[in-house]
Amino acid sequence: MSTRRSAAIAAVLLGAAPAGCEEPLQPVSEAPTLLAEAGDYTQWARPKNRAERQPVVAPHGGFVDIYINDVVVADQAMVLPEGLPAWSDEAMVVLAGHDAMEGGSLVQVAVMQKRGGVWAWEQYDGSSDEPRFSGRPDVCVGCHSAGEDFIRSFRLPDPPPEE
Repeated sequence: MSTRRSAAIAAVLLGAAPAGCEEPLQPVSEAPTLLAEAGDYTQWARPKNRAERQPVVAPHGGFVDIYINDVVVADQAMVLPEGLPAWSDEAMVVLAGHDAMEGGSLVQVAVMQKRGGVWAWEQYDGSSDEPRFSGRPDVCVGCHSAGEDFIRSFRLPDPPPEE
């Protein structure tokens, strides 16, 4: 039997499915954005060296607040003989860029998350919930490659001091 004829027979048989299986198909939804996954990131922990808004010379706004999810918090608490060589999967960092040290307007939100050993980024202007870009943009990868496992604002945990 030819492949074309087999496909035609299968189409007819599938079309004759019982009435109980004819529920309307649900639209395929797009994966949630990293920002949507982060939720209310302003309630997250902050890195020890970034407990408050800091002035920066970076493309994220003149003053930034940095928030870290519980995966990063747990990683920072690890004490391993060799230190921590890389951040764990599902680590997420959110950077909120402002135009002033106190108060000020939100001018940018940047989100990064590690999945399958690879970092993904999204960047938003301060008034939108649609990313300006996402994935592995060259601008993010190029700049962040200078950090420890792509994080520039704080370090991976060091090995414990020798006694």
